[in-house]
Amino acid sequence: MSKQAQVGAFAILAMLLLFGVFYVITDYGTRHSGYRIGVHFTSAAGLHPGALVYFSGVTVGSIDAITLLEDNTVDVVLAIRSDVSIPQGSKFLIQAPLTGDPSLLIVPPRTAPGEANPPPLDRQVLPVADQPRGTDTASIADLVNEGQGEVRKLDILLTDLEQREPRLLDSLQSTMDNANHLTVAANASLAAMQSNLLTVGNNFAQLSTTLNSSAGMDSRRLSSILTQLDATSISLNRSMTSIESLATNPAVHQNLIATTENIAHATHTIAQLTDDLQNVAGDPQTQAEMKNTIENTDATMQKVNSLLGDLGATSSVYGVDPGATPAPVPAPGGSASPLTMPTITPYPGFTPYAAPAGPYASPTPLPGKPLPPQNSAQMEKMHKSIGDLAKSLVEIQLRAGMLNAQTVTCCNPLLTASHGPYGDLNAIFLPKFSTSLVVGANDIGVNTTYNVLLMERLGSQAHFGGGVLYSQLGIIGQYQSGFLGFDARLYQPTYPRLDLYANFKLLPGTLLFFGQRDVTHADRRITYGLQHTF
Repeated sequence: MSKQAQVGAFAILAMLLLFGVFYVITDYGTRHSGYRIGVHFTSAAGLHPGALVYFSGVTVGSIDAITLLEDNTVDVVLAIRSDVSIPQGSKFLIQAPLTGDPSLLIVPPRTAPGEANPPPLDRQVLPVADQPRGTDTASIADLVNEGQGEVRKLDILLTDLEQREPRLLDSLQSTMDNANHLTVAANASLAAMQSNLLTVGNNFAQLSTTLNSSAGMDSRRLSSILTQLDATSISLNRSMTSIESLATNPAVHQNLIATTENIAHATHTIAQLTDDLQNVAGDPQTQAEMKNTIENTDATMQKVNSLLGDLGATSSVYGVDPGATPAPVPAPGGSASPLTMPTITPYPGFTPYAAPAGPYASPTPLPGKPLPPQNSAQMEKMHKSIGDLAKSLVEIQLRAGMLNAQTVTCCNPLLTASHGPYGDLNAIFLPKFSTSLVVGANDIGVNTTYNVLLMERLGSQAHFGGGVLYSQLGIIGQYQSGFLGFDARLYQPTYPRLDLYANFKLLPGTLLFFGQRDVTHADRRITYGLQHTF
């Protein structure tokens, strides 16, 4: 079998494996994301697919489908979370506010304390005849009829009030007389209160006198505190006198002299080290080594300038370009050319630097003559090296995939009702280094978010990094071993979300991926596609 046939067979096998895994994962997502039940209504009252479903005031799912039956009634299919069971006997009400989106409310039956809860509904869409019946919302005609009934009740109430009016007036007159009596009693109470206030004023005056006497006693205490502070200052003066006597102590004085001598000795040692450095710098052998190093550096720079000239930039090679650096002066015992190293051996075992030979090494130019053109093989190799250099600086990663339809509506703002194909684009700077930078965008053109991540290489197979992921704080971990790899992404710290992917390597730089978005919540979504890095 030819190599092309092997690659084609491998690609077909990988696609079949992908469809098998996708079928298993889809069935897994359906079992764990939720289930569906049907409810029979006379009228949908503005409901639409995607409207929220509330159970005891908590969001438990969404409207999956609405079907108009032949008898003009409506079959509504609800998508409910798998961790919620709807008991039999529950009421299904349509909430249609004047403003906002309509929703469906599920009110469970109330059970007495100690009474067993009713069994749950079947987790499937039953035939219409067996489905639970929903309660329709009140129409405008129903509200008008109800209002007319209330008006009739109000008319009866006014008639009864007219009959009772004389007695009500008598009661009101009696109430006013009682109010007058209460006013007179309140005036008497206010007079007594004023007398009590005068007594309280006298008590305050006596209290002020007592406080003044207490302040006189406190002034005597303050004088005692000042006396104590004066004694403390006298003690501090005695302490300072003791310190002064300690400073004039002969033993302490001798210790200070010894410390000063140690500092002088250290200064003398530093001066000797300085003399030794001057002697080393003045040694002819050391000077020759330093000169040889400078000549090697100059020759290397000449070769770099020559290579830049071949690429179309500005070069500066002695004997070819005007104003170039002069050729290095040969050192004693050797010779040097503009692009060759001097053969100096200032001491036994010393080996000077020799410029490497190869397709990029320039021949020694003759004064006033240009360098000979390189052949096509050398140019092709040079272009390949430039391409490898550019790829080691930046890589472009394109990710095209599919997202399945929404089954449960929840609170992840990134997983909206949109589905189908999507595209991600990322630029990886310094991909061959231990630390790299990733900048890009996700789901371009629909619900675009952005990435700015700092990645760290862990060995030859794993990467780990963090930063801005899906326009939120997050971390990412990647592992690739041969043809199989894994990818995990954790983001949004306040409400953590986790994406998991598995990768199959089809060709160098091309991966086949599949997985789930937000696997830890009921609104998880299936995704799969291809990723290519170039």
